[in-house]
Amino acid sequence: MRDTFVKEITKLAEKNKKIVVLAGDIGYKLFDNFIKKFPKRFYNCGVAEANMTTVAAGLAIKGYIPITYTIATFNVYKTVEQIKVDICYPNLGVIIVGVGSGLSYADLGATHHAIEDIGVLRSIPNLNIVAPSDPLELESLVPQIIKKKQPTYLRIGKRGEKNIYKSKPKIKFQKWNQIVKGKKICIISSGNIIINAYEAIKNLNKRKIFPSLISAHTIKPLDKFMLKKIFKQYRFVVTLEEHSKIGGLSSSISEFYIENQYNNKFLTLSTGENFIVKSGKQENALSMLELSSAKIEKRIIKFLKK
Repeated sequence: MRDTFVKEITKLAEKNKKIVVLAGDIGYKLFDNFIKKFPKRFYNCGVAEANMTTVAAGLAIKGYIPITYTIATFNVYKTVEQIKVDICYPNLGVIIVGVGSGLSYADLGATHHAIEDIGVLRSIPNLNIVAPSDPLELESLVPQIIKKKQPTYLRIGKRGEKNIYKSKPKIKFQKWNQIVKGKKICIISSGNIIINAYEAIKNLNKRKIFPSLISAHTIKPLDKFMLKKIFKQYRFVVTLEEHSKIGGLSSSISEFYIENQYNNKFLTLSTGENFIVKSGKQENALSMLELSSAKIEKRIIKFLKK
C-alpha cells in the first residue's frame, strides 16, 4: 500500500504545487522520486512527530496541502494533542498518514501495533478517518482526500497486500462499496484484513452460505445510508477489523445499531481488548486472534447457528 500511496501522491503533486510531504524519519528510498522531482516540497522532520504535526498545521494555514507520513503508532499516539488542537480545532486540511496499520508490524511488539488508533482519534471533531481495503481502493480515494482539504487520518498497510479488486474501483468518499453480493448475512470490513473475509466467503459458498461483503473504507463519517440498507436487508451482520474491539469500526456501527434500535443478530470480529504478545509475524498474529480466513469461516458458521 505504501508504494501505491507514494506513486499516487507523486503523480498528484505534478499538477498540484500545494502538496507538501513531511516524513518522520522514514521512507527515504520510498520518496526518492518525489524528492527528485519536488526537493522543496519534502521535509524530513526527524523523530519529532509532534513537531512535524504542528509544522503541517502551519503549512495548511498558508494554503498548502501538507501530508504527514510515518508509522501509524508514532503518527497517532505521539501526536494526538497536536492533531486535536493544531489541526482539527481550526479545521485545517492536513492529511495524517499512518503506515503499517493494525498488525502490519506484529513482530516488532506492542510499540508498533496500531490497533487502538481509530479509537483514539474517532472522538476528535472534524477529523475524517479512512482505511482502504487494498492498494487499488487507496489509489481511488487519495485524489478525493486531497480535493476535500479536510483533516483526515489515512490508515494504510505496509507492503505486499493482496488486491481484492481486479482494477481501480470507481468509489466515493463516505460511500461504502459492495464487493460481494450475497443474502441473509453481511460482513462489513475495513482495511486490508478484508481479504481474509473474501477468502472465507469462497469456502462458505461451498457450504451454501452466501455472505455479502462491504468495504467500509470511510470509518468516519459513517455511510449511514448504506448501514440502514444493511440492517434492513440482512438478518445477520458481522463486522471485521484489524483493530481493538473498543472504539473502532465495530464500536461505531454498534452505536448506530443501538441508536436505531435494530434487532439483527450482530457479531464483531476484532483484535480484542488486550495487548498482543508473542505474536510473531502478522499472519501468525491474526491466526492467534482467530482472524485468519479459516477461523473467520468457522466463527461465522457458529454465529449462524445461534
